[in-house]
Parts: sequence; structure tokens; C-alpha cells
Amino acid sequence: MAAQMLRASYTISAPTLARFNAAIPLGERSRVVEQYMELALQAREAHLEKVAAAFMADPASAESLTDDALWEATAADGLQGL
Repeated sequence: MAAQMLRASYTISAPTLARFNAAIPLGERSRVVEQYMELALQAREAHLEKVAAAFMADPASAESLTDDALWEATAADGLQGL
């Protein structure tokens, strides 16, 4: 199944947009912008994964992790319908 395509509008400085339009041919611009978006998302996700890994490895997080495990153990105790 092909991904659904959407149109979007962003405000970009005139000089940057002029340089981009001069450098990237008309039929390639959307694909290139999408690739840059993917790179930006991957960078942000990698940062969040690094922060999460540091939290999980930090001994100071042990109490929070224990509390989380106890909370998860009670998730199926029949209270979800309340």
C-alpha cells in the first residue's frame, strides 16, 4: 500500500528558498524536503533514545524503575473499567 500524501505549507526565508529552488530541480523538491524531514526526525529520535538509555542505566533511577514495575503489575488487576 502506498503512503498517503499530504500537502503542507511552511514559512521559509526568501534567500534560503531561492537557493533551494535554484539547486533542486522542480520535480525533486518534495522528495528532497521529505528526506531532510526524515533526517531531522531520526536525529531527534536518536537523541531521545540516548536520554532514555542513560535514564535506564543510571543507578539513581532505580527507585523510579521499581515503582514503574509495581504500577505495571497492578495494571491488570481489574480496575481498568472504572
